Amino acid sequence: MKMKFGAVAALSLCALLSACSDDDPIVNPTPSPTPDPEQPSVVEKASAYVIASQTAGASGTAAYLVTSPSLESGSVTTIGNGFETDYTSATTWIFFGNDYLYRLAYNYGSAGTTAAYYLDEEGNIRQRAKEYNILNFTTYGIYGNKIIAADASSATDTKDAAGNAAYGIHFSIIDVDAETTGTKTLISEDFLGNKERVMFSGLLEANGKIYTAVVPLGLSPYGVAAGGVLPGNEDLVSTESGGSGGGQYEAGTLTNTQYPNECWVAVFEDDSFTNPTLIKTDQISWAAGRMRSAYYQTIWAADNGDVYVFSPSFAKSNSDARQQTTLNSGVARIKAGASEFDSSYGAFDIEAASNGNPVYRCWHITEDYFLLQMYTAGLNVQGKGTTRMAIFKGDSKEFTYVNGLPDPDVISSFSKSPYNENGCCYTTVVTTDGAKPTIYKIDPKTATATAGLTVEADEIGALGLLRAK
Repeated sequence: MKMKFGAVAALSLCALLSACSDDDPIVNPTPSPTPDPEQPSVVEKASAYVIASQTAGASGTAAYLVTSPSLESGSVTTIGNGFETDYTSATTWIFFGNDYLYRLAYNYGSAGTTAAYYLDEEGNIRQRAKEYNILNFTTYGIYGNKIIAADASSATDTKDAAGNAAYGIHFSIIDVDAETTGTKTLISEDFLGNKERVMFSGLLEANGKIYTAVVPLGLSPYGVAAGGVLPGNEDLVSTESGGSGGGQYEAGTLTNTQYPNECWVAVFEDDSFTNPTLIKTDQISWAAGRMRSAYYQTIWAADNGDVYVFSPSFAKSNSDARQQTTLNSGVARIKAGASEFDSSYGAFDIEAASNGNPVYRCWHITEDYFLLQMYTAGLNVQGKGTTRMAIFKGDSKEFTYVNGLPDPDVISSFSKSPYNENGCCYTTVVTTDGAKPTIYKIDPKTATATAGLTVEADEIGALGLLRAK
């Protein structure tokens, strides 16, 4: 892995943070008191906005971490600048607060290693000493001092009398403080009591617990042998193996759920992942964004602890009518500390409010405001045609498309991990019209986007703030 350091200035925190509103009153600074020679001076540590990006060059594509003193103006480049790291390992970028930026490697076929980066006291990006070879993952989250990645593609050693292997959910757990890793496997067969196996989408820490949306995957041969096929669905069981990558299946499998008009949320007390509380509604379909084998988190908590569960209704795309949901893309709510969906809230129909477009991905911004990335050309597993952003206010059920972004027809991508600060959201927009990738500030209360920092790069993976360690 090749690494190089560009010049990165030490940055003052007070120059970095900017308020959401542009019309705050100007206040004259209070004169600084005369330093007391008996008291030690306080040295403010460096901080910087960090943008994880990728750029193709003569020797191939590389990932770069570049810094900026602002997200709202100026320009930065990856050309001969920044911290260069392994692009093939940069599957997912995760900011662990303002302390570290983790580069998670999917590691399919041992493709790469996971590493972490931080800012030193001079404002330089450095790599932590430890690297990790974690299991393949299709979803992830943060709980306490741990980053947890999960995958459901492999069978376990547990078998039935006929030799059919039970499938499980495999966790890779990174202890950020100790710089250690561990693994855990949860048998996912019959998780909901209907013989089907499941996967989780998102690992949300809220109200002191872990909330996760349960994605039903249908029946493995283990579940078929256990009697999980509903009457009349016998022809849905495959007679030969098929699929590819994370979608591979063996003969005797019933792919996709037989219960498309249900949404389940599992609540765990901690990361032991035992004895979950299962919460169900039949007002939305299962809750997860899809991108090939990835399951994107669509379950988020408002500031008051209420958990909002967004469903893209991806089961509409199943080929067999028996496995297609009749429910539109929508959102339901679980009140803070409750063990059931909020019946008084019901479900908000996102498609009815958006002129027929389902939600693709979403993120919490502030209070009960959420940023929604919307499909604009129908459901698909490639994440294509997801070129509009909207704001949803949870308690009042207000849906508003964001104004001020480039035309949806020229947008090719948004950053996979927006950044929140002072009540606003920052996301990068890449377009096909020759303009440089640009970071936009979105004010959720006005649903308005304003262009800011430009980045000379091909794609942007994530952006956030790091403070010196």
